[in-house]
Amino acid sequence: MSWRKILLLCVFALFLQLIAGEPFVKLPTLNRWHPITTESNEVEQPKKLPGRIVNGTKAMLGQFPQQVSLRRRYSQSHFCGGTILTPEWVLTAGHCMMDKNLNVIEAYTILVIAGEIALKNSNAARQWSYVKNVIVHPSFDYNTLHNDVALLRLEKPFTFDPLVKPAPIAWSQMQPGTVCQVSGWGYQRYAGNSVSNYLMYVDLPLLPIPQCRKLMANYSTVPRGMFCAGYLEGGRDACQGDSGGGMMCKGYLTGVVSGGEGCAWPGLPGLYADLRVYSPWIKKYVNMTQNFTVRTNPFGGNAASLTPIAALLALLLCVIYHV
Repeated sequence: MSWRKILLLCVFALFLQLIAGEPFVKLPTLNRWHPITTESNEVEQPKKLPGRIVNGTKAMLGQFPQQVSLRRRYSQSHFCGGTILTPEWVLTAGHCMMDKNLNVIEAYTILVIAGEIALKNSNAARQWSYVKNVIVHPSFDYNTLHNDVALLRLEKPFTFDPLVKPAPIAWSQMQPGTVCQVSGWGYQRYAGNSVSNYLMYVDLPLLPIPQCRKLMANYSTVPRGMFCAGYLEGGRDACQGDSGGGMMCKGYLTGVVSGGEGCAWPGLPGLYADLRVYSPWIKKYVNMTQNFTVRTNPFGGNAASLTPIAALLALLLCVIYHV
């Protein structure tokens, strides 16, 4: 067999693989409830300054594949974060889903973006979907931020790949002192007037609940279902615009960014919804034990983004054939 025929067969095989959107890698069965050892925003405005990343680090593409940006459908402005649970479900904060009249915002007005770290400079690998249903916890209290969780059902399920993946939820108690990560596009300082263009993250230690309640005694209560994280000296924290994003501890989704007093103030840690408490409510709607596939696409994005590459390979086939 001539070298031309061998090369032709190799290129043709690659061409077929690309247009089929292959390859896929099957993930093992995933029980997602694992115990662990250890611009001005109209929506995000509860009494306590919500969801607050201050003095954080710029995230790398694919470092937080579970993170999504919630945006307004028509202006595409970012207003909150969220975390991917399954291809069609995203978890966020309840207060992110309330308008200025304390009514749940319409699902069709929400755009969900996954697989990117820059708000203004989109990449070919990003995925997006509108929202089909908004489910806010029935006992959510806007004034105290009690039960500050909500679920979003997507119109178009995400396709998992290296940049877009679900987060496994931790249901057992984390030990105080555990250092966790919070990511988001929120304000980088208190009283800021714009969100960050790049996804930022910060490491924060968990605080004991008694210490948390003592620190917050003069400002707000810390209801059951919430925990605190932060540094007593302040300086690092989440900030407004980060609300609804997830706190990841040892690779597991442990909390949802909720609120607090100021951003990175000394002695005032951030408040997070504790997913140990809300796992039964989440499982009422979301099947967390299903199998998923991840597209191992070296070019990034969905199969549709490979169309130009497939076209070039087809052209190359013609050239080789006629040489």
